[in-house]
Amino acid sequence: MNVALSLAAAAISLIFAFVVYRQYVDRRRPYQLVWSVALLVFMLGSFCQFIAERNGWTDLIYRVWYYSGAMLAAAVLGQGTIYLMAPRRFAHASMGVLGFVAGVGLGLSAAVPVDLTRALDHGAVTGNGFPLFMLLLLVPLNTYGTVALVGGALWSVFKFWRKRTMGRRALGTLLIAIGGLTVALGGTANRFGIPGLLYVTEMIGIAVIFVGYLQTVAQSAKPTAPPAPVAVAGPTVETSRRVP
Repeated sequence: MNVALSLAAAAISLIFAFVVYRQYVDRRRPYQLVWSVALLVFMLGSFCQFIAERNGWTDLIYRVWYYSGAMLAAAVLGQGTIYLMAPRRFAHASMGVLGFVAGVGLGLSAAVPVDLTRALDHGAVTGNGFPLFMLLLLVPLNTYGTVALVGGALWSVFKFWRKRTMGRRALGTLLIAIGGLTVALGGTANRFGIPGLLYVTEMIGIAVIFVGYLQTVAQSAKPTAPPAPVAVAGPTVETSRRVP
């Protein structure tokens, strides 16, 4: 079961990353690039789970899983929301801090000894394979990412509600918040010794976020009514200017 859930989560996040990156190529919005990178990081963590559940956990696979899935994915997803909603100067500054912390985390994940006997609990992976002090990075990174992603989405829903514009875009944004909370629930349960929820919450959470994102994109891409004809100097010809 965990093999199928991990593979599904990896496949969904890979497709999701491709969709967001194609939008970045078309529109060149920084948040789209950051989100596409975050989704690839999430995919890497889920794929590590898939490989390990099929072939067994190794020192290397555990390190890559811990750094990508457990430590970094949520933080980078949240950073994408910061680029979407916060002033550009603040987004760049927070990205610099995140990059520094991620670099420290990479060094520790590569160097600190792993105890695979403590990493597995009833056949499911936990973060206990590393010493407890690793939580000093893991918890702040996940908290930052979850608060930014879920908080940003809920704030957007609140603004839609105040403006009485609760359409597909508002629904999609709400789904993004629900998906983010679902993923966070699995990670929190894992840290409190309930590892079995991790696989299912990852798959469901990323799927819900993807559906929500597609709803927001569909709403944004919905064609609007053409503007009224504008008279052009010269012969009695009328034309319309359409916003690209």
